[in-house]
Amino acid sequence: MIVMLEEPEAWSLMMLVSAVASDNAEISAEGREAIKKWRGENREGSPQMEKLTDDLNKALNAHLDAKFLRRIKSKGRYETVKQ
Repeated sequence: MIVMLEEPEAWSLMMLVSAVASDNAEISAEGREAIKKWRGENREGSPQMEKLTDDLNKALNAHLDAKFLRRIKSKGRYETVKQ
């Protein structure tokens, strides 16, 4: 299985995570301010979001590869391997 988030999806995910953290976590006023600043600096379409999207995709797929079995074709036959 391969997961490929597009930039708007990654941006929406990060906005949701940061909103939940800001609203529900027991963090200091400085922490909330840092989240607000991060959200302002990482707008949709920014170079930072493009890099973050790539990093999220790599991390998600590395986790999936480590957790699940995959069928691959090797020497004319299929094998189930954990990559």
